[in-house]
Order: sequence, then structure tokens, then C-alpha cells
Amino acid sequence: MAGRLQVARTDDFTGGLNLRADAFQLGGNESPDLLNVDIDPRGGFSMRRGIQRWNTAAVGAIAAASFTPKRLWVWETATPQVLVAANSKIFYSTAGTFTDTTITTTAAHGASFAAWSGATSAVYVSSGSGSVGNKWSGSAKTALTASGAAQWQTSFASPIGTHMPKADHCATHQSRMWVASTNEDATAFPDRVRWSHPLFPESWRQEDYIDIPEGGSGITALVSFGETLLVFKKRSVHAIYGFDNDTWSKVQLTGKLGTVSPQTVAVTEGMVYFFCWPDGLFGFDGQGFHDLFMSMRPLIQLGSVTDASITNSHVAVLNRRIWVSLPAGGTSTANFSLVLDPTLGDGGAWVKFQLAGNVAGVTAGADLTLASGQRLSLACHPTEPYVLQVDVQDNQTGTLANFDSYYTTRWQDTGNVSNLKMWRRPDLIVKQAFVATTITLSVFHNWDETTVKRSTSVVLGVAAPAGVWAAVGAEPDGVLGWGEFSWGAAASGSEYAHGGNLGLARAVQLKFAGPGGKAWGVDSVTYKFNPRKIRS
Repeated sequence: MAGRLQVARTDDFTGGLNLRADAFQLGGNESPDLLNVDIDPRGGFSMRRGIQRWNTAAVGAIAAASFTPKRLWVWETATPQVLVAANSKIFYSTAGTFTDTTITTTAAHGASFAAWSGATSAVYVSSGSGSVGNKWSGSAKTALTASGAAQWQTSFASPIGTHMPKADHCATHQSRMWVASTNEDATAFPDRVRWSHPLFPESWRQEDYIDIPEGGSGITALVSFGETLLVFKKRSVHAIYGFDNDTWSKVQLTGKLGTVSPQTVAVTEGMVYFFCWPDGLFGFDGQGFHDLFMSMRPLIQLGSVTDASITNSHVAVLNRRIWVSLPAGGTSTANFSLVLDPTLGDGGAWVKFQLAGNVAGVTAGADLTLASGQRLSLACHPTEPYVLQVDVQDNQTGTLANFDSYYTTRWQDTGNVSNLKMWRRPDLIVKQAFVATTITLSVFHNWDETTVKRSTSVVLGVAAPAGVWAAVGAEPDGVLGWGEFSWGAAASGSEYAHGGNLGLARAVQLKFAGPGGKAWGVDSVTYKFNPRKIRS
């Protein structure tokens, strides 16, 4: 009824970021623009958690801005180690200080690692088809003899060898060591997959290989997933099934999808995630392929991300979320990370993260579980020689640097674009603040996303000055984050806030921007409005 005060409530934001939909197609729980916020499965949004340096000394004493990380891999052994392939070398660490393994790499995308457990546990390293393989004991390397003429082991009865084919990729699968994209006797076999003797990763027969010429030239990644060995090319994916020399068989799973490098593949217990250029992120669950990039695809379609530097992209699984780091705007390294939480909604929801300064995302990464059981999510900075711990809110020291965080709501027109409405003071349920915190609120009218019609503030944790929005309830606290921002510990409670009118418009859109260095979040927005009569 015209004139009577009405309300429209929004408290579900689990749709996350959607770059594909326009103002009229966005779901009620989606956002057209957000940065450095997390989505709560219960519906609200809040500033993301912090990121800090794990190592205090530069990896390999590499100069600032000269770091070129390719792979970060975790060896889950009695004393877990982190191996980083960067700047044509491999470095290792158990507690944040990295040491050179003295293994060098010639592979364009860094080394490939495969753990082997047995009487003696080790990591086997493929350093590129132009380099011999190595065995890493945890403290020392052993260079392995390149397999080739007069260097094959034919006997299963007495398989004695310290060999490994030169290759770009390696993986442990079905009690064997596997390699792909090999170089044998100075001849490149970019489509070849080889396997070792069963239970003997350093013994190889000449005839134990499968060539996969289908789907283009060049194997780009090799992944063990359950009982299947997945072989990736740029525009195809193949599976090797079986359990011994008599049963190995290859099947092409798709001739349309693939991945550009081993950097863009990550594995969980139930899904293999891979970035396919120019299609985006896909998942393979053993039964079929799932398109996970529909809402993000305009980044590619509109040219924000191009093929000029796509080989510097990375996919990592950190704390059960999938991080896709991409170079955009003509940059040569990843300058933002898109993060997919597969637990939100039907197909998961995306958010966008950048490090302080809004110039970089994280790159190669993996979860590290310490002997104590504590799990750390680690990723490399794309240019600075440091491994970063993400999703932390501990009391740490360092030179602090704040980062931007904001969330833009969808347009709210109450389902009626014809009515002008006088938008009153919205009611907000916000995350409880223990320190003085100010959230800036920008108001847009009538689907114009460039002109701020009104701007005001919500002050939390202290009595608000006259003329600004206020919320009640504060307890003193405050915790410092890494070298990125001053982190306020998240509270379990909420506060009620309200404030000034939003103005006369057919539709309104709100942008919540958080303060630098203080935790903030919003659980619910209730719009109040008086509809005007519709004029013919």
C-alpha cells in the first residue's frame, strides 16, 4: 500500500561474488563487487583473516622483488617438511627457515615431487626433462642415473638400480613411481608416461611406458587420484586405469578441457581442481567434470585475464578452500586470488582476496600439518622471497600494513521498479566490536553504480558522535596480526545499529567498507521504505 512503512530484510549473503550477472540477474544472496571479506555459512560477511610471513629470512637470500615461486609441496613425514621450487632451485624448511637442497631445476614450472614410503622414506624429484632426477632424504640429495641405453633394469626378481628417467612430472601411484614428459637418450618424448618396477622406484624397464598422442602435444600435469592416474594436457585429460603391467589401460576423459601447467592443479580427497585456459576452474570427482567458474568467467571474456601470462597462474587448496591466483591487467604475476568455498550453497561461492597494498595475491600453496597436529595453510608471495601463512589471527609481531575490505550488496528494489520509494533508516545487525570501529556506508540510487548519493558511518564499540550511526556494546580487547594488519579478535556476538535515511529512489545499493586494521562484519540488513504512488 502506497505510503505505509514497509520492510525488506536480507540476511543471506552465501551466494558470494558474481561477476556474470547484471543488476537484474543477481541472486538475492550475491554481490557484484567485494574484496577481502569472508562469507559465513550462516549468512553474514566479515573481513577476512590475516596473512603473515612464515619465514623471517628471505628464501635462499633471494633479493626483494626477485622471487619466482613455481611450486610449494608438503612432505608429510615424521618431521614434516615444506619444499619450495623457485628461481631454478629447491629449498626446504621444517620451521620457517629455508635451506637450499642444492637441487637445480630446468622445468619451466619448477620441480615435481613424489613421496615414497618404505624401508627408507624419501621424496623423488623430477627437475625437468633436461635434468636428472633426484632423491631427497630430508637432509641430503642423491642424484639418480638417467634411464636410457644400457641403463634399464629388466629383472623383477632382483631389481637393483639407482635410476630415474629425466622427466617434467612424477607421481606415486599403485606402488610404483611414475614419470611423464620424458627425455631418453637425448630424445624428447613429451607425450610419454613411464612407470617403475613395483615397490622399487629406482628400477625401470625400457618397455614399461604408454604414449598418449591424443589431445595435443605435451603432458602438462600428472596426478594420482584414488585408483586413477590422471594425465593432463592443455586441452585434454586422460586416465590410466589398472594395477599391473597386464591391466594398465588409458582412456581419454575429455578432449575439450585440460590445464596449462602443474601449477594449476590441486587435489583433495574427493575432487581434482584444475584451471583450464580459457574456460576457468573445473573439478573432476572421478565420475565427471564440473564447471566451477561460471560466475567468474567475465574476467576472461572481458579481457581482464589474458593468455599473455596465464602460465603464471596457480591453484591451491588451503584450509579446504580453493585459491585461484591469476595475473590480470597485463601483469606478469598473480595480482589477486579468487577463493572458492565449496561448502557454501549448491556449487560453492567465490570471494576475492588481495594482499595489503592491493597489488598481489598468493601463489603456490598447500596445507602443512605439524607433528603436534596443528595445521598451517602456507602459500608463496608472487615476487617477495617469503612463504605466507594464511587464515591466521594469532598475536604476532611485524611491521603492520592495513588492507582494504568491502562488500557491495545487490540492488534492492523490493520487486517493484516502477515505485519511487522513500528509503528510511535501515536496521543493521553487525559483528560485535570490542574496540572503536567505524564502518563506512556508501549509498547508490537507481542502478547507477558510479555515483555515491549518500555516505555515512556506523560507529561501533564507543558512543557515536552526533550525526553518525551508532551501535551499542563494547568490551576492550585487540590483537595484532602479522606484518599485514592489526587484527581484532572475532566476537561471537552481534550488535544492533541504525542511522540516517537512504533517500528517494526506485532502488538502492549499499557498499560497506571496513576500517583498516580492525575486524568488522555484517549479519543482516533490514531496509525500511515508504512506497510512493505509481504515476502513469
